[in-house]
Order: sequence, then structure tokens, then C-alpha cells
Amino acid sequence: MVQTLNAEPDALERPSLLEVEANRRVVDSMRSIGIILVICFHVVFGLTTIMEADAVHRYIDTLPHLFNIMWQALGSELVFLFSGFLLSYLLLRELKSYGRIDIGNYYVRRLSRIVPLYLIALVFYALVNDFSLLDLVLNLLFVSKLFGVETIIPVGWSLEVLVQAYLLLPFIVLLFVRSGHALVLAAASIALCLGARYVALLLDAPSYTVQLYDFVFGADPPDTQAQLYYLLGYRATPFLLGFMLAYLVSCKDRLLWRVFERSWITSSVILVSLTLIIISGFLPLHDQHSVLFAITGERFWLWFWTLQRFVFALGVCGFVLCLFFGQIRLLIPVVWIMSRKVWSTISRNIYSIYLFHPVMLIPAAVIGFRAYSVEEIEPIYTLEIVAIIILATVFSVLAGKILTRYVEVPAQRWIRHRLGNFHWPKQDKE
Repeated sequence: MVQTLNAEPDALERPSLLEVEANRRVVDSMRSIGIILVICFHVVFGLTTIMEADAVHRYIDTLPHLFNIMWQALGSELVFLFSGFLLSYLLLRELKSYGRIDIGNYYVRRLSRIVPLYLIALVFYALVNDFSLLDLVLNLLFVSKLFGVETIIPVGWSLEVLVQAYLLLPFIVLLFVRSGHALVLAAASIALCLGARYVALLLDAPSYTVQLYDFVFGADPPDTQAQLYYLLGYRATPFLLGFMLAYLVSCKDRLLWRVFERSWITSSVILVSLTLIIISGFLPLHDQHSVLFAITGERFWLWFWTLQRFVFALGVCGFVLCLFFGQIRLLIPVVWIMSRKVWSTISRNIYSIYLFHPVMLIPAAVIGFRAYSVEEIEPIYTLEIVAIIILATVFSVLAGKILTRYVEVPAQRWIRHRLGNFHWPKQDKE
């Protein structure tokens, strides 16, 4: 099986990557940061939807530059990236151990995790949304955005992207691995996805000349921008990068140890990775008075909207490889922070948090602003935003723990007992 996966010699004699607790905590922390960034975006951006234009200007001027990443909806990119990584890792390990992938049981595992809570969320949000029978059917089939229909669940579009990716992933893993050129095919697929984004933007100039600050002030995104945001065909790069990361740590780990044992290489990769993260995630796109817009032209924005999410995810992948394999002292405090138990708690309940955190924003805002109406919340202070984010996260985690324990886990066990035949490794916690 090792030869089938093109793994390094003696790879099966060593513990797998995620059997090492520190590595598992790194993945948990990155998934947790992803969902926290989702909450941050919904807090920071969401407040602009209830403000007048003058108040929005004052609000933007108040927040520090460190908050720039909160405006750009990159949390979903981390969730997609590490979902793709974890599932690819497990599929690769199964293929390595048994020479095959039981696709039927894979689907049962995934759907048993997604469907029960999704149905509950669908019923809950349906109580406050107007929709037709067709809308409901398309939501139930996880294809509403493919037909230009709004999702009943506020974050339902991302669940649709995840489910569609989950359905395709085992076939992609099999195709890439059995070709004997897994990394080449994955890289080519990423290039095709980015090429599709570029062409779609190029054919619709308003889609790349419109700026994020236009959306902050209430403009509707052009159809092309909406498709780039909501459809898997344009959002597949984090899943493919997740596969590449999983393949590298599963099948090329000896090579990676040899590369990263050189401290200068680790330091260089950290520097490049952080640079990619900063230039893709921390530009002041929400501030129309930023010098950024005075020094850039249309061509820059064409490439920016084509590559931003890929560059961000690529930077994260490089940084994570350093955390897995790097051996320099600079990483010790980062690994210590990521080893805290809170990350595994958030990661374990990430699905329920994702579905129901929009509800928790309301009590968090009421407590954080100490107000019950929009008129009472001005001026807005940075500490109030931080308090709302923390409260929304805490409320979401508490609700998530209850739903995971009393709904998600029992439902998984019931479905898997009746539909599956499971003898899977303990690491299957995605």
C-alpha cells in the first residue's frame, strides 16, 4: 500500500501525524480560528447594515488596523481548508491501510454528522424566513445557490459548499493518488479553478472594479462576485490545498523532516507565509479613504479578487507545515498557545457553532452595547466590539456543546448503527 501512495520508505512504522497530540491541537486551533473569524465578520460587517452612512464612516475610523481581517470573510476559507485536510488525511490513511476506500461508509459518516443538526437549523430559521416549497427542496438538497436561490439558514451557502466537496472528495483522492502524480494533478486543478475565477472576472468588469467598501455601504454584489463567493467551482482551492497538505504529511513526511530540520528554511517559510497572510488578509479594503485605492489600478483588483483567497490559504498551509515539522525556538510560544484545551473544545463543536452562532449575536450585542435599540449604540468603541465577539463565541460554544452532546452525537450513533459498518480509527473526529 505504501508504494500505491508513493509514500516514503518505512512510513507505516511511525505514528501518523494526528496521533501526535501537539499536531492534532494545531489542526483544532486552526479550525477554531476559522469559526471565530466567521463570528468576527458577522459582528464587524453586520453592524454596518443597521447604520446610516455617516455612522459607518465613524465606525470604520474607530476600529484598529488589526481588525482589517475581520471585514474579509476569510474564516470560511480556514474551515474549508482544514475540512479538506482532515478528510483527505483520513481517506489517504484508509487507502494506505486497506488499499481501498469504502465510499458508502464515508458518505454515512459525513451525512450522519451534517444532516441531523442541519434539519434542526432549517426548521428553526424557517420560522423567521419566507420561502417557497421549491426553495425548501433546494435547501434540503444542498444546491440552492446553484439555482440562484437564497438559503434559509444564514450560513447555509457554506454548508452547501462543504457537502458538495464532501461528495466529490473520495473520488478526487482516488483519482489523484492512483494517477501516480497526485500533487501535480492537485496543482493543475487549483490552476484551473483560479483560471475560471480570472476569466469570470475579466468578462465582467464591474465584478472586479466594485470594492468591499461599496458592500459596506449597502451595495449589492454583482452576480459574478456572488458566484465566486458561493459556488464550489470557484471556491474549490482550499479543499484542493487541504488535499495537498494531507498528501505531503501522509506520504512525504520523511522528506519534510529533512527539509525543515534546517532552521533557515523554517524561518524563510514562516516569513513568506506570514507575508502572504498579511497581504491577502489585512489590507484595508473596507476603508474607501485608504491610500491603497489611490495607488492601485483596475488590473491590480482583477488579480486580487482572483488570487486573494488562494494566497491566504497558501500562506496558512506554509505556516502549518512549519508548526508540524519546524524545530526553531520561535515556534515554541505559538505551539504553546495552540495547545490550550479551549481550541479542541471549539473544534469539537464547530458544526453546531457554525449553524447557530447568528442567533447568539443578538444577546451578545445587547449585553456588549448595553442597549436595546440602534440609536443607543453610538458611539461604538473597540472594546465593545471585542466584548461582543467574545460573548458571541462563548454563547455559541455553550449552545454548541449542548447540541453536540444531546443531538449530534446520539443522532450520529443511531444513523451509523443502522446504515454503516464501522471499524474506523479514533482520529475520525471531523
